[in-house]
Amino acid sequence: MNIVYSSSDSYAPIAGVSIMSLLHNNTDADEINIYMIDNNISDENKKRFENMVDKFGRNIVFIPRPDLNKMSGVDIEVGRWNISTFFRLFLCTILPDNLDRCIYLDCDTVVRHSLREFWETDLEDKIVAAVDDCRSDRYKTELNLPCDSTYTNNGVLLIDLKSWREMNVEKDFLDFIIAHNGNITYVDQGVLNGVLAKKNLVKVIHTKYDAMTVFFDFNFKDLMKVRRPEHHLSEEEYIEAVTDPYIIHYTSCFLSGTRPWNENNNHPFVGDYLKYKSMSPWKDFPQYPDVRKKSKKMMTSVCNAMPKRMMIAGISLVHSKLYPMVRSLKGKRRG
Repeated sequence: MNIVYSSSDSYAPIAGVSIMSLLHNNTDADEINIYMIDNNISDENKKRFENMVDKFGRNIVFIPRPDLNKMSGVDIEVGRWNISTFFRLFLCTILPDNLDRCIYLDCDTVVRHSLREFWETDLEDKIVAAVDDCRSDRYKTELNLPCDSTYTNNGVLLIDLKSWREMNVEKDFLDFIIAHNGNITYVDQGVLNGVLAKKNLVKVIHTKYDAMTVFFDFNFKDLMKVRRPEHHLSEEEYIEAVTDPYIIHYTSCFLSGTRPWNENNNHPFVGDYLKYKSMSPWKDFPQYPDVRKKSKKMMTSVCNAMPKRMMIAGISLVHSKLYPMVRSLKGKRRG
């Protein structure tokens, strides 16, 4: 298996926990080659990565970060994200040419089971596999996608690199970024969906491979009310994903607020994160304090204090209608 991560030095301890979980639960793999896109990782943390991976008899390679602003010719707007989130779109340039397939994992993930079945997924006529992001169709409208198209999350990707090269999708990604002046909703996720979903080249896989925090913060019925997805997973798939996820994706969510590397986090699977942290070279690193802005903390407090039905109605309006509408209007002004 070829596994790709992208990390800065500040995120190295979190990436280290993810890699530890990957190594521990995939001893059945004949080979694991980890490619770490190096966004200024310190020598000390690189040594920690190398020692940890070496104990499992696996390989890790650090690859210099590309200059995406130079490649695109525009200043890419990343908002609250790191520029490294865009790197997954340019893996054909970044990775060795002899790699035909890879799994891309966000650093804020924990792998709980073998990924053999996922790795061997038949993509058929598609060139990437990902989990549905459970969003309103209005997010597709901004990307000029038809309502019945896919819209997936970029946190876990199975990529057919050979086809990406043959189809020169990196040029399409760059053209999309330039056309939007680098300002795209959900950054790289918007780009991948705007280009590949439009061509019907994305295979949607089981949610258990990218179980995001929002799935744990809301039960199925409330999730449907909050996100208002016109096309969505079944309740059976939802239950399977939250009961026994293969890959937990510790995304941020307004309701729970913090994440497992923060003090006093209450994610249902925080124990998994702490378990693999205790097995990693970063086991003695203290949990991070909650350094969110006051407005974010207030949002979490207010949402948890409000009557549930009122909170869900308000958040639903913002997430499914107002936010995508505002983004769409901004896009028209840019055009």
